This record gives sequence, C-alpha cells and structure tokens, in this order.
Amino acid sequence: MKSAKAIVFENVNKIGFGEYEFAVPAPDEVVVETAYSFVSPGTELRVLGGHYGVDGRFPLVPGYSIVGRVSEVGPEAKGWRVGDWVSGRNPRSLPGIHAQWGGHASTHVYSTTGEDRPVLLPADCAPLDYVIAETAAISRRGAEAARPQAGESAVVIGQGLIGAYSTAWLQHFGCRVVVVDLDDSRLERALRLGASLAVRADEPDIIERLQVFLNGGADIVVEASGVRPGVEIAYKLLRRTPQKYSSNYAVEPIHLHSNNWPRLVMQANYLDEVSHNPHNFTPGEGCVVLSPSDRGIEDRQRTVEDLRRGHIKSADFIDAVVPVDQAPAAYEALAKKEYFSVVFDWRLNA
Repeated sequence: MKSAKAIVFENVNKIGFGEYEFAVPAPDEVVVETAYSFVSPGTELRVLGGHYGVDGRFPLVPGYSIVGRVSEVGPEAKGWRVGDWVSGRNPRSLPGIHAQWGGHASTHVYSTTGEDRPVLLPADCAPLDYVIAETAAISRRGAEAARPQAGESAVVIGQGLIGAYSTAWLQHFGCRVVVVDLDDSRLERALRLGASLAVRADEPDIIERLQVFLNGGADIVVEASGVRPGVEIAYKLLRRTPQKYSSNYAVEPIHLHSNNWPRLVMQANYLDEVSHNPHNFTPGEGCVVLSPSDRGIEDRQRTVEDLRRGHIKSADFIDAVVPVDQAPAAYEALAKKEYFSVVFDWRLNA
C-alpha cells in the first residue's frame, strides 16, 4: 500500500505530522505527487484555532491548494497522462484521519470527474508559478461577479491574501483601486503592486478621506477583512445612485437604475453575525450584494490561463517557500504576521 506524509493539526494550536496509507485508486482516479502546497492563512489559522466546524474533528489534515505531478492514471481516467502537471483541491481523504480539505500531504488521490477534479497546467510549466491558482480563483470569482468595467472605482477592505488577490483582479479588469487595512506592510505591498491609494482603517476620518478620492462613492466595494468594522466601512462607501430630489419632489421608477447599482462583494468569512437595517445599508434605493463562497472548474481554469499569460503572478503573493518539515514554525510566523504567505516545498519528501 502507498503511504503519504501529511501536516496534521493535532488539536487547537498544535501542529504535527503523520504518515498514512491510502487505498488503491478507483478506475476514474489519478494519483498526484505534491511539489508545493500553498497556505491560505486566514482560513487555516482559524481552523487551527478551532473554528469553522472543526470541534471534535481533530486530528485533521488541512490545506486546499497544491500543485503536483500525476504519477498513476486509472484505466477509466481518460485523457490524463502520467507526468501531467496539475493544480488540485479537495483530494480524497486519507483513511484514518479527518480532512479539512486535506491538501497538505505528499501524495493525493483525485477524482477526474466533478468540481474537485484537478486542473491541467501547461506541460512545460514552472510549478511554483501556479501554486496560488486555487486560492486566487476564489477572489477572481468575486471580482468577476461584480462585472467591473474599465475606469470604474473600487475599494478593497482588508489586504490579507484574499483582499490582495481582489485588488490585483480589479486592477486587471481596469478599475482604479483603493485599499484599506490596519497593517502598514500590507498597504505598502498593495501600493507597490499598483493600488491607487492606501488608507489605514483606523484613521478617524477614513470615510471622508476615501470619499475625496472616490468622488461620490465607489462603483464596487470588496469586503475582505472578515470582521464587523470592515462591513461598517464597506456599505458607507458605495456610490449613491442619483435620485431626483428637488423642490418638486418626484420618485423615479426604480427600474431606471436596475442595471447601474453599485456592487458590494462580501468576499470574507465571518465568525460573528453581521446585521443591518436595509434602508440604512443601501445607498439610494439599491445595491447588488454578492457573496461568492467557492470557485468552480471554469474559475480555476481561467485563473490558470491568467497566470500563464502573466495577468497576475504567483511571485507577488509568496513571502516564503519553506521545507514542509518547518510547517509548525511557518504557521507561528503567519500568526505573528511575520509572513504574508507561505508555500510548503514537498519535493525533498519524495
């Protein structure tokens, strides 16, 4: 039986390693040897802290973003080849241990059907160039859902990984983007990568400061902080749809603006409930609220193509590439914000 080494969250804030055997792949499955796995810091640190429904599920294997090479192909996995480079998510769980996505392991079994099938990478690729594909596809879906138009203004609140991706995608689609965060190093990173303006979230006149640049509000606001204060700022920055208020008050037909509402993308996950009176929350008489929660095959494939063409670059979002046996120290550094992001190198484990 083949075995796989895995990073294991043994309990709350306790990290170790394990080695597990896995069963013979089904006829429509492929075996993938991991080259690199990428940490999604916000999500994985919350899992490590006992959130996201993991109570009673420890020990578990975390992680949902890998690049690797196909080493075995089942007889019904038509079209796949040994040696194919792939981007993968949600592999089959290793027997004997829970998985919270389960990506941080040396070897995986993937189905070649359904939404969790691997995505093919260019044959001559440098695998590290595609290691962000799975996580970047999440933000791409949210940015694309807002139907950004060249020249529109956008605000991204939170410059963790998902917010940083959102900024890059909106810039790619032609928007001028303002970013908000509490961390100066993240704001500096965003400016270095092309953001038009960066504002600290704790500035006392933050709304007024942003409105100076936005001239009436943003066409698109992405809330990527994952905390209530981010939401409190987000809805106040949406552009107010023009209304006909004058000495001769008249109410326009609401459908006149139905194709021109400002868009709010709730791109983060929240540990606490957030609620608002809709009449205070909505600028004018309407806005479009989007809450993307996953990425599909098309999102993943388009992200791979954008990486291939250099529309965004993995190197812009990678702080450190570390051997997998340094995982406990790497997670500690992420928690202390000593790293923005981390890639685990599995190649020496082979």
